[in-house]
Amino acid sequence: MTSARPVALLDLDGTLMDSAPGIVASVRHAYAHVGLPTPTEAVMRSFAGPPITWSFTTHGVGAEQLDAAVAAYGTHFSDVGVWDTRVFDGVPEALVTLREAGVLLVVATAKPLRWAAPICDEVGLTPLLDHVVGAPDDESESKGQIIGRALAWVRETVGDDAPVRAVMLGDREHDVHGAAEHDLPCLGALWGYGGAEELLAAGAVEVLASPAEVPAAVLARVTG
Repeated sequence: MTSARPVALLDLDGTLMDSAPGIVASVRHAYAHVGLPTPTEAVMRSFAGPPITWSFTTHGVGAEQLDAAVAAYGTHFSDVGVWDTRVFDGVPEALVTLREAGVLLVVATAKPLRWAAPICDEVGLTPLLDHVVGAPDDESESKGQIIGRALAWVRETVGDDAPVRAVMLGDREHDVHGAAEHDLPCLGALWGYGGAEELLAAGAVEVLASPAEVPAAVLARVTG
């Protein structure tokens, strides 16, 4: 019997890298642009990860101002915020360990690919990954749809008939729910922006305290 190919789908913001400073600055700019009060720092940090339209709608931006807020955010983020990020300590080592164990590593992020791919290049993640799947420019896809495209790439890569065992790693409820749409377990990253309560309530199978715990947790789900 052919053994299943192990696959880890990885969120980007709040999981592999800390992008909150740049995102917060761009969110602050967007609220000022549409003339709305600036949310608290904690609320603005929560914009890291979920689709940007969902975040604005959830936090007080009405339908009549949504397009302007998204556009202002995108312009500021492209010019300034996109590069204000860093890889979390321990992430490169975890990715190397998983690659050496034969795990296919695929980013599945709600960040548009036009930003996600160059950021991964800039911070040195690209050589440690097999593929990056990001949102379209209008960020119209749900996390479940993005994960679906990542899984489609996996199938194209390993072959439609090849068995696959996959797990998702993410820091927000959207990662957990998106993985569940494809019957995938999701590991929660507590060093990100969601927290244990949010992740466990959404259905995360396990929460991890640091990137150092990732290899063992992933391998326990996708091998054996």
